[in-house]
Amino acid sequence: MRVNVWRDWGAEATTTFGVDPVPLVEQAARLEFAGGVTAKLTANWSLYAQGGYQFAAGEPSNGIRRDAIMGDVGMRYN
Repeated sequence: MRVNVWRDWGAEATTTFGVDPVPLVEQAARLEFAGGVTAKLTANWSLYAQGGYQFAAGEPSNGIRRDAIMGDVGMRYN
């Protein structure tokens, strides 16, 4: 299990889409909850999976909420 609090402190950056510059200025806080499992297949191999949800805590300075669902699966060799 994992719980994170992420904070963007108002950094300023600009990216370009085609020839149009787009400023990326945001000050926001997000919460993340995630969990995962690992299954040992042999002495050296294991299979893992994890997933989580991230959402805005409060109202972002630009008024746009960025919620996200993430996850991954894989095999590990030790």
